[in-house]
Amino acid sequence: MATRNGKAVAPQSVKEVQDFVVVQLEEARKRIQSFEKELVKRGRTQQKELESVISSIRSGKQLKKLEKQASAASGEVRKRLDGLQTTVLDALGVASRDEIRQIHREIARLSKRVDTLITKKPTA
Repeated sequence: MATRNGKAVAPQSVKEVQDFVVVQLEEARKRIQSFEKELVKRGRTQQKELESVISSIRSGKQLKKLEKQASAASGEVRKRLDGLQTTVLDALGVASRDEIRQIHREIARLSKRVDTLITKKPTA
């Protein structure tokens, strides 16, 4: 569109219309090329990011990291549950495994002693 004194004015001739259309088409072509370059640039960046993610997945680094975190969490849960179990058993007055083992050993020892006393013949 032709301008006079900075104001848009309707074209006066076919030549002016042609020139206006040519200028507008050239500007549109430049914008499209710029947009195309930006899309290609973004596509390459995203491709590199995807290749990096695929590579790390194939190497198993993330899986190993998750396995370590799961193992650590599992260990922590076990510790807490053991502590909770001990607290509950203490509150109920139930013997612990170690106490039961100790009692079992003491019973076995006493049982042997009783057996030896029974098998001894009384001296008359």
